[in-house]
Amino acid sequence: MKNKAIKTGSLTFFFLAFLILTGCTQAPKDVTDEIKQANKEFMKAIKNGDANAISMIYTSDAKLFPPNKDVIEGRETIKNVWSFNLKMGIKEAIVKTLSAESYGNTAIEEGRYELYAKGHQMLDQGKYIVIWKKEDGQWKLQKDIWNTSNPAPPIRAKANDTVWVVQTHVKADKLKQFEDFNINYLAPAAREADSEVRSTVRILKPVKQNTDGTYTYIYMLDPMININRYGIVRALTFKYGKEKADKYFRMFKDCLKDNDQEVLKTIQTSW
Repeated sequence: MKNKAIKTGSLTFFFLAFLILTGCTQAPKDVTDEIKQANKEFMKAIKNGDANAISMIYTSDAKLFPPNKDVIEGRETIKNVWSFNLKMGIKEAIVKTLSAESYGNTAIEEGRYELYAKGHQMLDQGKYIVIWKKEDGQWKLQKDIWNTSNPAPPIRAKANDTVWVVQTHVKADKLKQFEDFNINYLAPAAREADSEVRSTVRILKPVKQNTDGTYTYIYMLDPMININRYGIVRALTFKYGKEKADKYFRMFKDCLKDNDQEVLKTIQTSW
């Protein structure tokens, strides 16, 4: 009898262990259609400009993980964030669920979004991962993580950064050649050779002719991050090789009055 009891207990133990293990390895369930329906309510609330309705689609302990900002926690704070976003011009959101799988009362969604202002003017587009939690039979947003797919804004100088203003006096009969060089040869080379440096450079075009007949274009190095990385010949050589780089550089120099440029070194103020 004693041996029999031990065997029965062992069987009970292994049966319970089996249930636990199978429960832990349960296959995820496709809940894409359910999450799409929940997102329809989200999009409707945005279109109605109803920050309170938007906040109620989140759990009470929800968190937002926006790009370039700290974590935002709690339904009331999320309501305030959306109230601000709506006042800033968001009129419509298009949320596209790519997939959603649930693990019990938790679901993970992958998707893409688009945000629009009045007149269907796009403000932003990107991708997201959302963790949903089922509360009282309804899916609610618990952790909302997204980031834009738009290009990063250009780097600009901060207080005490160095900014170079390069004045380039172009001959009147060489304007087309100068712009052709910048747009079709230098810009593509700069993007490939050093995209970070390229993002700090912009060109200002003159609106009228100088008294000596030239036109002054201005290259802004804002900020100037390392002078050794700004060489025109360096960028041209990287993309086109030395022979073509020399040819295109002569094309550039041919446009300039006295074959030279004037460099003004400045420091960005706190303003």
